[in-house]
Amino acid sequence: MFKKSLLATVVAGLPAFVFAVNADDSSDDPLEHISVYATRQAQPVHQILSSVTVLDREQIEQAQVSDLPALLRQVAGVQISRSGGKGQTNTVFLRGGSAGHTLVLIDGVRAGSATLGYASLAELSLQQIEKIEVIKGPKAALYGSDALAGVIAISTRKADNTSIQLKTGRYQSHEADIATSQSYGALTVRSNLGWSDSEGFDVRPGTQADKDGFDQRYGKLGAEYNTTYGVWSADHNVLRSRGQYDFDPAWGPGADQVETHTNQSRLGWALDGDKSNQKLSLSHNQTEDLNWGENSPVSLYETERLELDYQYGRQLTKSLSALGGVNWYQEDVSGSDLVYDVDSRINKAIFAGVSYQSGHWLADVTGRQDKQSQYGHSNTYELGLGYQLTNELLVRASRSSAFKAPSFNDLYYPSGGNADLVPETATSDELGLRYRSGDLQIESSVYQQSVNNLIQWAPVPDGNWVPQNVGEAKIKGAELSVSHSWQQLHQQLAYSYTDAKDKTTDAPLIKRSKHTVHWQGAYQWQDWRVFVTSDYQSDFRTGDFTTPKLGGYTLWGAGVSYELSHSLQIAAKADNLTNKDYLYVPGYATAGAEWSLRLNWTPDF
Repeated sequence: MFKKSLLATVVAGLPAFVFAVNADDSSDDPLEHISVYATRQAQPVHQILSSVTVLDREQIEQAQVSDLPALLRQVAGVQISRSGGKGQTNTVFLRGGSAGHTLVLIDGVRAGSATLGYASLAELSLQQIEKIEVIKGPKAALYGSDALAGVIAISTRKADNTSIQLKTGRYQSHEADIATSQSYGALTVRSNLGWSDSEGFDVRPGTQADKDGFDQRYGKLGAEYNTTYGVWSADHNVLRSRGQYDFDPAWGPGADQVETHTNQSRLGWALDGDKSNQKLSLSHNQTEDLNWGENSPVSLYETERLELDYQYGRQLTKSLSALGGVNWYQEDVSGSDLVYDVDSRINKAIFAGVSYQSGHWLADVTGRQDKQSQYGHSNTYELGLGYQLTNELLVRASRSSAFKAPSFNDLYYPSGGNADLVPETATSDELGLRYRSGDLQIESSVYQQSVNNLIQWAPVPDGNWVPQNVGEAKIKGAELSVSHSWQQLHQQLAYSYTDAKDKTTDAPLIKRSKHTVHWQGAYQWQDWRVFVTSDYQSDFRTGDFTTPKLGGYTLWGAGVSYELSHSLQIAAKADNLTNKDYLYVPGYATAGAEWSLRLNWTPDF
């Protein structure tokens, strides 16, 4: 019903809504954002020749969502699959790609497990985040492996003052967070400490009768020192989280609890000159996943990653600029309980590019070569061309390539790995339009991507199943994002169409819906802000033999916030207002109607 009525009405009525608005162009556009990671240079989004969505701290707080996956699903082109509630396993599908096809950066540092081959976003608290950039389309020419479908770049909190937040909600959920900063001349010190827990609910009804919750502790300490020779920075992030996960007893007793530890330390230096800029980063990232259960032994999976990244940018002429750099990182999984035939690898890379902007024309050309100790060289590129039809309207086109290196589990998992695997590869074409005028922004794009050498589990002659390069995929899609403010009323719409198929069988890839829609309408009146949200996802294949397909659904939400004073705010949110019964994964329950209450205090000291 929704698919034929609300979805059709929204999309069909959009042109009239868009072109009925005639706002004056303003260089002081409140909706304008700066992207740091889409081109590796700080640049206004309206000048970037690829699809990028930037969410700043204000937008994160105004969304009042429960966690990071819930926030990301509001972005066109992003789909989320959950195995339960908050803190449980989740998978991000960006533009139809698999979990391992999205590179996650935290403060510019590569994150995630080298054994699994991707980063989990369920444990990262929104209170740790200052800004999120969702960069869609292959970005291997800038970042190497894993950026096959795109990049999610997360910048951690950089508080300018002291803020304290307390939150409570359904399922005995509680959160507390404090962020603060202090300046001592040229030195600024920032810190962020937080805790959250939830009793949760039974994520596998009919199996183990328990509540599957989690608890989390996190902290960050960072400092910046400004000198005439550049800005020196250092920070250390610590995350401890623990959850209880159910299991299917049909497979016998197994691990039903997991504890994750993440430590990230980074030293950085940046120098901006009149015509050049430089950045240097040295980082250490360690991720541990400890699994155990009542009838299961303890097992540890550990990834330790050292990374060095340097880039140099220069303005060559008024219209031409260049960027070049090197990247080196080592991944080590020797701390895991499993014994891998190879437990360490090194990746070395060099990249370079030029950007042109003159008159109505914009162009980008970027190339990168990666040399990995396991499989050799991988060359990638990105070509972008744009034309400014008017001051408000840009048309752009791009072509890019990417690759995804096999994970340690794919290659060397005992009795289940395949050391003969080669990287997955992809090429992508995209055509887009970007309109920006005053309080109105429109972003639309169509794209097509071919993925080769997909790593999938397949049988071998001895009867076992192991990962093999047997798959090919063809992904086509379209996206539309609209953001508009008029007086006290603000609306935003994000629609995406994804047609992801197995190239050989023409069967749809599992867990990908063809249609998703996110809509929000907000009204600001004096110190009050109220909003309503609607999220629609169409049906999709599951890959499960007993439940091969799950139906689509629509979820409604509402929220309100009130400024009690200039330093004190109270906010309330209700999700799944109609208590809709829906599923992401067969056999795994989802939360029903939920509520949350938040108090945010910014003291004057």
